[in-house]
Amino acid sequence: MTRRSTLRRLALLAASTSVITGGVLLPTSAFAAPPPRTASVATADAGSGDAAGWSRTTDTTSGISVRLPDRPLVQQNNEDGVRTRLYLVPTEYGAIGFSVFEAPGTDPSAPWDLKATLSSVLEGYNSDSKSSREVLRSTGAHAGTTKGSPDLGADLTAADGSRGHIRLIDLGEHMVVVMTVSERGHQDLMDKDHRQVLDSVRVPGDDATRSGDSSRPA
Repeated sequence: MTRRSTLRRLALLAASTSVITGGVLLPTSAFAAPPPRTASVATADAGSGDAAGWSRTTDTTSGISVRLPDRPLVQQNNEDGVRTRLYLVPTEYGAIGFSVFEAPGTDPSAPWDLKATLSSVLEGYNSDSKSSREVLRSTGAHAGTTKGSPDLGADLTAADGSRGHIRLIDLGEHMVVVMTVSERGHQDLMDKDHRQVLDSVRVPGDDATRSGDSSRPA
C-alpha cells in the first residue's frame, strides 16, 4: 500500500457518509427538523506548537481541537444529515488524522452507535482496496471513556503488513474519530503519535491539560 493510497482511502471517511450512514452514524433519536444543506468552510487553525513541533488544529464549527504533527489537509462533506470534517496529515509511516461527525438537530444526550460506526468506517476505508491483502480489520475492540465520554478503541491490521489504531469518542451532538495507519513499519512511531493525539483532544469549555485515557494506543 502506498502513502498516496492510504491518504486517498482515509479521505473516503469524509466523502462517503451517504454510503456509510444508513442510520448507523446517527444518534438513536430522530431529527427535530431537516438540517440545512449549506456547510460552513472547515478550517485548520494552527496554534502554538509544542516541544515536539506539533501544533493545535481546531475544528472551528464545533470548537473541538487536537494537536497534529503538521498542518492538515482538510476535507468536509454534508450528506444524509451528517456533516463530516476530516483533518489528515501524511507521515513517514502513513497517515494520521481525526474526523468530526455532526448530526444537527439531534438530542445531544442520545448515544452514537460506536460499534456499528466502527464497522461502517472500516467499510468506507476498505471500499478502495485493490486486493484482500489491503483490507484493514479491527481487533481487540474495547469500550472505555475519554474525559468521561463513552469511547470505543480498536487496533487495525491488514494482511499486507499495514497496522493502525482507531478511537471513536461520543461527545453528544458530535462524534470524533481518531485514526492512524502505518504502512509496513515505523509502528513504534505510529503508536506514540496516536497516543499523543488522544492526549491532546480538547472540547469547548475544557480547561484540563490532559484529555482522555492514553494508557492504551487504540
